[in-house]
Amino acid sequence: PPNTRLHEAMGYSVLGGGKRLRAFLVHAAADLFSVPSETALRVAAAIEFVHAYSLVHDDLPAMDNAHMRRNKPSCHRAYGEATAILVGDALIPLAFQTLSSLPASKDVQGELTQELSRVIGSEGLVLGQMMDLNQEGPILTDEDLLTLQRLKTGVLFGFAAEAGAILGNASASDREALKNFGLLFGRMF
Repeated sequence: PPNTRLHEAMGYSVLGGGKRLRAFLVHAAADLFSVPSETALRVAAAIEFVHAYSLVHDDLPAMDNAHMRRNKPSCHRAYGEATAILVGDALIPLAFQTLSSLPASKDVQGELTQELSRVIGSEGLVLGQMMDLNQEGPILTDEDLLTLQRLKTGVLFGFAAEAGAILGNASASDREALKNFGLLFGRMF
Protein backbone atom coordinates (compact mmCIF):
# COMPACT_ATOMS: atom_id res chain seq x y z
CA PRO A 1 0.00 0.00 0.00
CA PRO A 2 1.07 3.63 -0.26
CA ASN A 3 3.18 4.92 2.60
CA THR A 4 0.56 7.03 4.35
CA ARG A 5 -0.20 7.71 8.00
CA LEU A 6 -3.39 5.66 7.59
CA HIS A 7 -1.48 2.64 6.28
CA GLU A 8 1.15 3.02 8.98
CA ALA A 9 -1.60 2.99 11.63
CA MET A 10 -3.25 -0.02 9.96
CA GLY A 11 0.05 -1.93 10.13
CA TYR A 12 0.54 -0.84 13.73
CA SER A 13 -2.85 -2.28 14.62
CA VAL A 14 -2.73 -5.50 12.59
CA LEU A 15 0.90 -6.45 13.11
CA GLY A 16 1.21 -5.30 16.70
CA GLY A 17 1.28 -8.67 18.40
CA GLY A 18 -1.36 -11.10 19.50
CA LYS A 19 -1.73 -14.84 19.51
CA ARG A 20 -3.36 -15.21 16.06
CA LEU A 21 -5.63 -17.95 17.39
CA ARG A 22 -8.36 -17.20 14.85
CA ALA A 23 -5.81 -17.46 12.04
CA PHE A 24 -4.57 -20.73 13.51
CA LEU A 25 -8.11 -22.14 13.53
CA VAL A 26 -8.61 -21.25 9.86
CA HIS A 27 -5.36 -22.90 8.89
CA ALA A 28 -5.89 -26.00 11.03
CA ALA A 29 -9.45 -26.53 9.77
CA ALA A 30 -8.44 -25.95 6.14
CA ASP A 31 -5.64 -28.47 6.54
CA LEU A 32 -8.24 -31.13 7.42
CA PHE A 33 -9.61 -30.73 3.89
CA SER A 34 -6.27 -30.40 2.07
CA VAL A 35 -6.75 -26.72 1.26
CA PRO A 36 -3.53 -25.10 0.03
CA SER A 37 -1.80 -23.26 2.85
CA GLU A 38 -1.57 -19.97 0.92
CA THR A 39 -5.33 -19.90 0.40
CA ALA A 40 -6.00 -20.64 4.07
CA LEU A 41 -3.55 -17.95 5.13
CA ARG A 42 -5.35 -15.35 3.01
CA VAL A 43 -8.62 -16.15 4.77
CA ALA A 44 -6.78 -16.10 8.09
CA ALA A 45 -5.46 -12.62 7.22
CA ALA A 46 -8.98 -11.41 6.39
CA ILE A 47 -10.18 -12.57 9.80
CA GLU A 48 -7.21 -10.90 11.50
CA PHE A 49 -8.10 -7.63 9.70
CA VAL A 50 -11.61 -7.87 11.15
CA HIS A 51 -10.29 -8.78 14.59
CA ALA A 52 -7.87 -5.83 14.51
CA TYR A 53 -10.66 -3.44 13.45
CA SER A 54 -12.81 -4.65 16.36
CA LEU A 55 -9.99 -4.04 18.83
CA VAL A 56 -9.17 -0.58 17.44
CA HIS A 57 -12.80 0.48 17.70
CA ASP A 58 -13.27 -1.23 21.09
CA ASP A 59 -10.35 0.79 22.50
CA LEU A 60 -11.79 4.16 21.41
CA PRO A 61 -12.77 6.71 24.08
CA ALA A 62 -16.45 6.29 23.22
CA MET A 63 -16.19 2.55 23.84
CA ASP A 64 -13.76 1.15 26.46
CA ASN A 65 -11.27 4.04 26.34
CA ALA A 66 -8.34 1.65 26.62
CA HIS A 67 -4.97 3.37 26.63
CA MET A 68 -2.92 0.23 26.01
CA ARG A 69 -3.30 -2.78 23.71
CA ARG A 70 -0.77 -5.62 23.71
CA ASN A 71 1.69 -3.67 25.87
CA LYS A 72 1.80 -0.59 23.65
CA PRO A 73 -0.38 2.48 23.22
CA SER A 74 -3.72 1.69 21.61
CA CYS A 75 -4.20 2.97 18.07
CA HIS A 76 -6.09 6.11 19.09
CA ARG A 77 -3.39 6.97 21.63
CA ALA A 78 -0.61 6.48 19.08
CA TYR A 79 -2.29 8.04 16.03
CA GLY A 80 -5.28 10.01 17.25
CA GLU A 81 -8.94 9.19 17.54
CA ALA A 82 -9.93 10.16 13.98
CA THR A 83 -7.16 8.03 12.48
CA ALA A 84 -8.16 5.08 14.67
CA ILE A 85 -11.74 5.31 13.45
CA LEU A 86 -10.54 5.37 9.87
CA VAL A 87 -8.18 2.43 10.51
CA GLY A 88 -11.16 0.33 11.56
CA ASP A 89 -13.15 1.62 8.61
CA ALA A 90 -10.32 0.66 6.23
CA LEU A 91 -9.70 -2.79 7.68
CA ILE A 92 -13.27 -4.00 7.12
CA PRO A 93 -13.27 -3.55 3.33
CA LEU A 94 -9.70 -4.87 3.20
CA ALA A 95 -10.98 -8.11 4.73
CA PHE A 96 -13.68 -8.42 2.08
CA GLN A 97 -11.27 -7.44 -0.70
CA THR A 98 -8.98 -10.24 0.50
CA LEU A 99 -11.83 -12.77 0.44
CA SER A 100 -12.99 -11.68 -3.01
CA SER A 101 -9.51 -12.18 -4.46
CA LEU A 102 -9.02 -15.73 -3.14
CA PRO A 103 -7.83 -18.42 -5.53
CA ALA A 104 -11.13 -20.22 -4.97
CA SER A 105 -14.43 -20.58 -6.76
CA LYS A 106 -16.90 -17.71 -6.78
CA ASP A 107 -19.25 -19.90 -4.71
CA VAL A 108 -16.61 -20.31 -1.98
CA GLN A 109 -15.74 -16.61 -2.09
CA GLY A 110 -19.44 -15.77 -1.82
CA GLU A 111 -20.07 -18.12 1.11
CA LEU A 112 -17.09 -16.75 3.02
CA THR A 113 -18.13 -13.16 2.33
CA GLN A 114 -21.74 -13.74 3.28
CA GLU A 115 -20.89 -15.61 6.48
CA LEU A 116 -18.28 -13.07 7.59
CA SER A 117 -20.79 -10.26 6.94
CA ARG A 118 -23.36 -12.01 9.12
CA VAL A 119 -20.89 -12.78 11.91
CA ILE A 120 -19.57 -9.24 12.28
CA GLY A 121 -22.80 -7.34 11.60
CA SER A 122 -25.72 -6.14 13.65
CA GLU A 123 -26.65 -9.66 14.76
CA GLY A 124 -23.09 -10.68 15.63
CA LEU A 125 -19.97 -8.88 16.78
CA VAL A 126 -21.47 -5.37 16.63
CA LEU A 127 -24.48 -6.45 18.68
CA GLY A 128 -22.07 -7.98 21.22
CA GLN A 129 -20.27 -4.65 21.46
CA MET A 130 -23.59 -2.86 22.00
CA MET A 131 -24.44 -5.30 24.77
CA ASP A 132 -21.00 -4.80 26.33
CA LEU A 133 -21.62 -1.05 26.41
CA ASN A 134 -25.02 -1.68 28.05
CA GLN A 135 -26.72 -0.08 25.05
CA GLU A 136 -29.03 -3.09 24.64
CA GLY A 137 -30.04 -3.39 28.28
CA PRO A 138 -28.16 -4.57 31.35
CA ILE A 139 -26.52 -7.98 31.61
CA LEU A 140 -28.67 -9.57 34.32
CA THR A 141 -28.26 -13.32 33.99
CA ASP A 142 -25.56 -15.85 33.26
CA GLU A 143 -27.31 -16.48 29.94
CA ASP A 144 -27.02 -12.76 29.08
CA LEU A 145 -23.29 -12.92 29.81
CA LEU A 146 -22.85 -16.05 27.67
CA THR A 147 -24.74 -14.36 24.82
CA LEU A 148 -22.49 -11.30 25.11
CA GLN A 149 -19.36 -13.48 25.05
CA ARG A 150 -20.65 -15.52 22.11
CA LEU A 151 -21.37 -12.41 20.06
CA LYS A 152 -18.35 -10.34 20.98
CA THR A 153 -15.77 -13.14 20.89
CA GLY A 154 -17.19 -16.54 20.02
CA VAL A 155 -18.74 -15.86 16.62
CA LEU A 156 -15.41 -14.86 15.09
CA PHE A 157 -13.78 -18.02 16.45
CA GLY A 158 -16.72 -20.02 15.10
CA PHE A 159 -16.34 -18.44 11.67
CA ALA A 160 -12.57 -19.01 11.69
CA ALA A 161 -13.02 -22.74 12.24
CA GLU A 162 -15.87 -22.98 9.74
CA ALA A 163 -13.99 -20.97 7.12
CA GLY A 164 -11.45 -23.76 6.69
CA ALA A 165 -14.30 -26.17 6.03
CA ILE A 166 -15.92 -23.78 3.55
CA LEU A 167 -12.60 -23.55 1.71
CA GLY A 168 -12.46 -27.34 1.59
CA ASN A 169 -16.04 -27.72 0.29
CA ALA A 170 -16.79 -29.79 3.40
CA SER A 171 -20.15 -31.32 4.15
CA ALA A 172 -22.74 -29.35 6.10
CA SER A 173 -22.21 -31.57 9.14
CA ASP A 174 -18.43 -31.03 9.09
CA ARG A 175 -18.92 -27.29 8.74
CA GLU A 176 -21.36 -27.24 11.65
CA ALA A 177 -19.05 -29.34 13.83
CA LEU A 178 -16.09 -27.03 13.21
CA LYS A 179 -18.21 -23.93 13.72
CA ASN A 180 -19.47 -25.32 17.05
CA PHE A 181 -15.90 -26.14 18.07
CA GLY A 182 -14.95 -22.54 17.34
CA LEU A 183 -17.89 -21.19 19.32
CA LEU A 184 -16.95 -23.36 22.30
CA PHE A 185 -13.31 -22.34 21.94
CA GLY A 186 -14.46 -18.72 22.01
CA ARG A 187 -16.47 -19.34 25.17
CA MET A 188 -13.40 -20.83 26.82
CA PHE A 189 -11.24 -17.95 25.59
